[in-house]
Amino acid sequence: MRSTVMSLGSVLCLSIAGLLFAADTISGTWTGEWGPNAIERSQVVAQLKYDGKAVTGTFNTGSNPATISKGTFNEKTGVIHLEADARGRTGARNHYVIDGKLDKRTITGTWKYEKGNGDFTISMQ
Repeated sequence: MRSTVMSLGSVLCLSIAGLLFAADTISGTWTGEWGPNAIERSQVVAQLKYDGKAVTGTFNTGSNPATISKGTFNEKTGVIHLEADARGRTGARNHYVIDGKLDKRTITGTWKYEKGNGDFTISMQ
């Protein structure tokens, strides 16, 4: 009887730990590319952190990293919405709106800002 209770307790603890780990499927380093069309592409590295309520972090294309000022993630649908700010080449502030969807270990979606838009694909490293 005692071993059955201990076994059930172990299974329950492992199940809860698995659920907690699975809930945070976006925290970490993501790499991929983004651009305004299929020919003009830039490499991007994203550092994302999800605390269960908000997504924070950065997108970096090599010159001026964009800092996420607002981010949400729907764990049930895999939809992610980010707003990020970065300095452009001329020093002007650019505000990016990034929308994507998580499918397994890849997020694909679109981005836009005052001067353009495009798409992106990043994968968890």
